[in-house]
Amino acid sequence: MTMQNITLSPERRAEILQQLHPQRTKLRWTTGRMALAAVLAALLTFSAFAAAIPAIRSALQNALGSFSEQSQPITGIAVEDNGIEVRPVAALSSSNLVRVWVEVQDKTGDRLSDDMLIYGQIDYEQDQDAPTVNSSSSGAKVVYYDESSRTALIEIDEIGRPIADGTEVNVSFSSFQPAERAKETVDFPREMLAKTGLKNLSMEDVSGTIYDTLPLAPDQTPYELEGTDFAHLSSVGFGEDGKLHIQSVFTNDEDHWLGFHSDITDSRDPNAIHMLGAHSFQYNNTWYYEAVYDVTPDDLPYLTFSDLTRDYYVNDPVEGNWSCTITVETADEVVYHPNVQVGGALVEEIRVSEIGVSARSASRGTILGYRPTYAMTKDGKKLYLTNNCFNGSWSVDDMSDPSSAGHANDQWMFDEPLNPSDIVLLNFDGVDVPLQ
Repeated sequence: MTMQNITLSPERRAEILQQLHPQRTKLRWTTGRMALAAVLAALLTFSAFAAAIPAIRSALQNALGSFSEQSQPITGIAVEDNGIEVRPVAALSSSNLVRVWVEVQDKTGDRLSDDMLIYGQIDYEQDQDAPTVNSSSSGAKVVYYDESSRTALIEIDEIGRPIADGTEVNVSFSSFQPAERAKETVDFPREMLAKTGLKNLSMEDVSGTIYDTLPLAPDQTPYELEGTDFAHLSSVGFGEDGKLHIQSVFTNDEDHWLGFHSDITDSRDPNAIHMLGAHSFQYNNTWYYEAVYDVTPDDLPYLTFSDLTRDYYVNDPVEGNWSCTITVETADEVVYHPNVQVGGALVEEIRVSEIGVSARSASRGTILGYRPTYAMTKDGKKLYLTNNCFNGSWSVDDMSDPSSAGHANDQWMFDEPLNPSDIVLLNFDGVDVPLQ
């Protein structure tokens, strides 16, 4: 299923930034941006149904906040599959951020919800002139759900991957699933906990996934569970890493991330938490789920283990193929290369756009994001950004060598749009990084 490219609205403004600093990239106001009122007016001409959902329009206005003028309206696009119609309505982008708002309407039933799981992605060619980034984050969430029209406003984004102005971006979804859950409980053969000397998988066996604690090799202590046809136990006991593992194997691939685990009560400290985490993984084309505990054999006499429980989704996902291509307009920005040290991190690049700031720094494991941060304007005003950080990540330069050097990539949003040339200084954790 394909869709035509969006047709952008007329030019929203013709203002030109003056007196550019020599280090900055050339700023230009692109056509196709417009105020939110015009966005909503365009939506009314496109979709009579959209006009009947003022709550959705209000939710979009709230989501865009003060950045409506920096956003792109998207009109004239709708794609339908399996009774679900998807309509992208707005986008907001900078050189390391693509965020798109989409209306999703169930036209034949009541299969969506305000807490649903969304499987979608934004895909595009990375900006060839930007530094290489080996990792980025993406996500989608429901901003608002209107029960009467069975329509959700969804926000989906891609964060940390460079993108150039005018890049074609594919926005796609594969399923929507209400997150309502129920619980299943089965008896746990606790005598299995005492087993020691079990083998862990090697890093090569789980290539492509990084674990703090490697899973157990499957099927070392197979055990059929009574009362469920969902899964059986595969390997339970203490591995070579000295940790306690409870590993399930699934009878099918559905819900493989929702396996069985046991809750622990410690008589020495009732508030102690021993579970290190849980993960699902695929081995020899079979899905496994494993819960890992920071427990030793000497701890067992003091611990009480609950029956095995798992949460599962009550409703099946609505699956299909919803895909569209839009041409992204990025917010105008200024690029600096300060090369200033901040706590062991060499800050190599700063990008200041109308909507926020991104920083690239080189020092293994050093991330500027979520540290105390503020920006200083020309008129001496401090803009505190610490709580506005939405990305603090680390990319290894050579993915085949996890011990190689890398770069931190961090991003902050402004509270309201700013002329990028008005920012003259950034301060990370008490260290000034002059920009002008």
